[in-house]
Amino acid sequence: MNNKMLRNILFGALGILVVLLIVAAVILLTDGEETAVSTDPTAVAEVTDMPATETAVPVSPTVLPPAVVQILPTNTPLPSPTATETPIPTETALPTSTATAVPPTNVPLPTAVPATSTPVPPTNTPVPSGPQPTNANGLVGQSFVLQDWRTSLSPGGQIWYEWRIGNTTGGGVAYSTIGVMPRRNGVDIVDWYQNNWGGNNDVMPPEGLSWPSWMSIPEAGDYTLRLVVCFDGFQNCLNGGGTFYTLSQEIPISIR
Repeated sequence: MNNKMLRNILFGALGILVVLLIVAAVILLTDGEETAVSTDPTAVAEVTDMPATETAVPVSPTVLPPAVVQILPTNTPLPSPTATETPIPTETALPTSTATAVPPTNVPLPTAVPATSTPVPPTNTPVPSGPQPTNANGLVGQSFVLQDWRTSLSPGGQIWYEWRIGNTTGGGVAYSTIGVMPRRNGVDIVDWYQNNWGGNNDVMPPEGLSWPSWMSIPEAGDYTLRLVVCFDGFQNCLNGGGTFYTLSQEIPISIR
């Protein structure tokens, strides 16, 4: 069965349905007219023959319950703010300025106390005895100390020391001998003098010289040691004919 045939069948069925609906509507209209015409005349006469004095009893009205009146709340106006008068601030009177008495300027100056001369207390520092260090032709002693850790203070023992000499001239300074002079009872013992540098036309360089060495003293007693320099010829100085200039403080020792 194709589409065309199916469409024809549907249209035919639809036409039949429309016809049936029309027929049913006509039948219903016809039945309504017949019922209106066939009204019973006796029933109408009975209604007409009712006595005229008989009136219909009025229907009593239905009593309704009393209406309940509900009072709705009303908008209560907000209380208006009561205006209060703000007191106007009163001006506080400024304090009356009290004049302060100015002290007199003509204040007498304090009387100057005459200064009294305070006597300087005498010092008990003894004046160092023995030869004092000096600048010898530009040579100055900068240090002279004992090396205690390896010194033996016994007759013939090794007495170790070290010294340093500075040169203030900025050039070379010729000298005959530099060494350590022992001294006992205020007298130099040239025979026990220890020469460290000299005998070779020596010249002290501008930067100076430092040296460690040792000497020995054969006899027990109390001595002092000091660093010296001589310019009067090497052998002459050793023989005691020259002048020894002191370059350091004396160091006291005791040979036991």
